[in-house]
Amino acid sequence: MVSTCPQCGAVLSADAACKDRFDACLLKEFELAAYGAVHHLTVPCYLLQHNGYSAEGWMGARALLFQFVHGGLAPGEARRRNRNRVDSGHRSWSVTKGPRLPGVEQIGWTVTIADVRLDTAEHYVADVRRWAESVLADSEALVRSGPRSSQPAESAA
Repeated sequence: MVSTCPQCGAVLSADAACKDRFDACLLKEFELAAYGAVHHLTVPCYLLQHNGYSAEGWMGARALLFQFVHGGLAPGEARRRNRNRVDSGHRSWSVTKGPRLPGVEQIGWTVTIADVRLDTAEHYVADVRRWAESVLADSEALVRSGPRSSQPAESAA
């Protein structure tokens, strides 16, 4: 028997949930450095697909994911660039609290966390990168037609 995630459409066994799969991914990433090499992709992919960010946070996290995937931005550089802008004492918006971005629930996600293999670091890294590319492609129409964040591209996440 299988179940389908109402947020991302992942097909999982009946006794599993996306959150369980996400937790298993994070455990691998924290235990083994080779898996952790894509942590900066795993978290935004999961939260973007599950609309876990505020509207401003969603747009900013997607822009940051785009910079990671297509702009060659390294996580350390992103932290350095955004240290003050994302500091909760310096921003007037919340990354996760507040109204959600409308339209996310209408996206047909082509790759989900259920498609990420955990068996080897090589598979895992390749799958997470493919997932990140698909999240960007699948959400492109919403970003082009939807509301724009007032935050700079790298300021969320």
